[in-house]
Amino acid sequence: MKRINLYITVLLLHLYNVNATASINGINDDTKTKFKVEIKNSIGEPQTGVFLKVTGRSDVYKADSCGIISFEYEVPKNYKRTANIYLNEDTKNPEKTFTLDKENTELDFCIDSKEDILRFKQENSTFNIEGIVTTEDSEPITGATVSIQGTGKYTSTDEIGLFSIDADFNHYIIIRADGMENLSMTVSPFLINQNEAYNIVMRKKSGEKIYSNVEKMPEYPGGMKYFKRYIDRNLKYPEEAKKNKIEGVVVMQFVVEKNGDITSPRVVRRLEASLDSVAMNLIKGMPRWNPASDHGVKVRCKYSVPIAFKIPVPKPVVTKNPVKEIQADSLTAIKDSITIMTDSLITDSIAKDSLLKDSIIISTDTIANDSTAIQKQLENEKITTDKPAKVKKRNAFIRFFRWLFGIKDKEETPEEVKKEEIIEKDEPKQQATEVKQENNETTTEQKKEL
Repeated sequence: MKRINLYITVLLLHLYNVNATASINGINDDTKTKFKVEIKNSIGEPQTGVFLKVTGRSDVYKADSCGIISFEYEVPKNYKRTANIYLNEDTKNPEKTFTLDKENTELDFCIDSKEDILRFKQENSTFNIEGIVTTEDSEPITGATVSIQGTGKYTSTDEIGLFSIDADFNHYIIIRADGMENLSMTVSPFLINQNEAYNIVMRKKSGEKIYSNVEKMPEYPGGMKYFKRYIDRNLKYPEEAKKNKIEGVVVMQFVVEKNGDITSPRVVRRLEASLDSVAMNLIKGMPRWNPASDHGVKVRCKYSVPIAFKIPVPKPVVTKNPVKEIQADSLTAIKDSITIMTDSLITDSIAKDSLLKDSIIISTDTIANDSTAIQKQLENEKITTDKPAKVKKRNAFIRFFRWLFGIKDKEETPEEVKKEEIIEKDEPKQQATEVKQENNETTTEQKKEL
């Protein structure tokens, strides 16, 4: 009986402690706060591909078809709870984080998914954005230049630091002001709450600040062409590295001061100890650079350069071969002899042509004289009918067939003999006329060539 009473008292004490701690932490099952979170993208469409989780809890609350997440949660009094909104495509990195507060139960957020941003870029969607530019002391900056990089669009802030411009996802928003550090922003922050102007705070330029990207970057005197020439002339390859055939690139980083001096050189990408030291000495021995400037003001700027180490390949030595030289000399001699022969042949051919032409003229004259003499002799001779009949001379092939078939040759009559003699008399005349025609053609061709 005593043991039972002891167990009852211990159980009562445990329940009392649990209720006490619950009352201290302010947790009560009967008091839950209802929250409503509406999520849209930059053009006002509901964002359905999101979910919400409370830090330290495993419950997941998903958005409905209208992009609204509704949930109930016990908000403690003595400490704060945070809620995180994730995109379905990235469950590790939250897009938005806010604190659960009983006084602020309805919230609106603008979240763009990767698909939305890609679509906005492809469609080149523009958004009218507004902002107020101020200093760290909340003083408005008048006359600050707000431009859309790469488009030529720009505007200036008014007397209260307010500006309005059309922006898109494809280009950055650049904000410049005298004596202030430049700002580069995307359009996303302006679209979180499109009903209010986005507050932009600019910081003053510090002379000790080292920039990495400015309007005008530092430059070696004469440009990178002369920088490469400086490296090629002053780089001395270590002999040990040459023997081991170590090649590669050493990346050096340094600061170009306002007066162009090189300070704080360091090796960003190492290769080998001896090669790293050679690269360090090259950077330290450089002349002054042209300093960087931003918005017309000279600034300190960080700069990186690669220094390549490559073992030079010796050029092959060309040895003279006496046999080849003799062959070459003989070839040149043959060529010269061929040219001389061709020249002599040309001259000889010209002489031959002239001789041939003279011989043709002489032959034509002699033929003409001979033909006239023959004609006179034929006229003086008397043709008699008592001459024996001539037998026609035939081809051996025809005579064979005539003999085979028994065909005999007929004897020519005196009239046929006369006709043949007249034809024979006319043949020299025809030959003379043909020679004269050929002679005339050759003379005309010579005149054309001359």
